[in-house]
Amino acid sequence: EKLEKVLGEWHYTGVESGVEIDIYLALYTDKTFDLYQKVGEGPHYLYKGYFEYDGEVLTGTYSDYTPWAQDYKVTRSNGSMTLTSVANPDYLLTLKKESIPESVRTHYMPVTKAQEEVLPIL
Repeated sequence: EKLEKVLGEWHYTGVESGVEIDIYLALYTDKTFDLYQKVGEGPHYLYKGYFEYDGEVLTGTYSDYTPWAQDYKVTRSNGSMTLTSVANPDYLLTLKKESIPESVRTHYMPVTKAQEEVLPIL
């Protein structure tokens, strides 16, 4: 089953434009996802939606029907998954297979209208 390659809980940390990013991404068998994203200080914000994976390219749509900023080619090695932008191969994220901590699951903030200028990374 090709979905097996991407399913599970993933963690990414990095710095973009001088700001620390902390992301947990959960991809479920029903092709829904939860994306907990923290940019800089403050809480994680929870984004939800749907994803598709054709065995090579991972695409997603948020629950407000906004597509992900990128479509991603997926490469797996050991306990990590690298997402490389199809349109811009210089842009990539490497996520480690890691359970989402209970503290993140219970202390996230829902995304509000005021939060929308902070775009999700995916």
